[in-house]
Amino acid sequence: MAVSGRARTVPRRWRAPRPLPPDLPELEDEVEDRARPVVLPALGATLRLAASDVYFNSWRLAPANLVWGAVLIVALLAGPMSIIGLVALVALGLPTAGLHRMAALISRGQPAAFSDFVDGMRRGFGPALVVAGGGIALGLVLITNILVGFQSGSPVGWFVSAMALWGLVALGMALVAFWPLLGDPNREGLGLWRRLALAGIAVVGRPRRMAAITLAVTVILAISTVLFAALLVVSVAYVAVLTSRYVLPTVDELEGRLRR
Repeated sequence: MAVSGRARTVPRRWRAPRPLPPDLPELEDEVEDRARPVVLPALGATLRLAASDVYFNSWRLAPANLVWGAVLIVALLAGPMSIIGLVALVALGLPTAGLHRMAALISRGQPAAFSDFVDGMRRGFGPALVVAGGGIALGLVLITNILVGFQSGSPVGWFVSAMALWGLVALGMALVAFWPLLGDPNREGLGLWRRLALAGIAVVGRPRRMAAITLAVTVILAISTVLFAALLVVSVAYVAVLTSRYVLPTVDELEGRLRR
């Protein structure tokens, strides 16, 4: 019996097409959001927006700012170089953390109350004291090196003074970046070192933006020191809202780039 050389064709069994996952539109939206370039807020617009935020939330922010001012008065009356004064200066980290908790909630579009100020101090108790104490100690060392190096009259001393000055600038930029991250409700589970790393990423990744906001904060606080009542009532709250609205989108954008 002859066998044909043609291969026998076996009909394929028909299969119904798989249904698309129900969350496919959400996935497509997520891909589009990642592909869309992030527009970071400009400093001028953020200054105006922060002023509006403080105006409409003044009855919440002003009492918290007064608590911060009360701790500052204790430090000044005791003397910044005394033990009580130094303890009070370090303790300023607690109301600073509370104010930035309220400011971060406002910048994230969430309601903020005075209870969030207390919650921010409770949540950031350890990190706030560590960063405040470390920042004060490092700042004193850098300022001392600047003065000693400048008065030495030698090129080596001038070099040390210049390096200490740049270190002081970097310290200020890092602190401006850190405090909003401590109060950010979107990063509640992060530890101290992770927040410090993110602050460093912000300084290295966006040095011009961080230098601009640090300069703005320095000018605002310097003027408020002359107008001492403003420093006690509203200035620190305004700075907290300003930095939260400016720093948090910057860090969000940098984190998005790192994840790609």
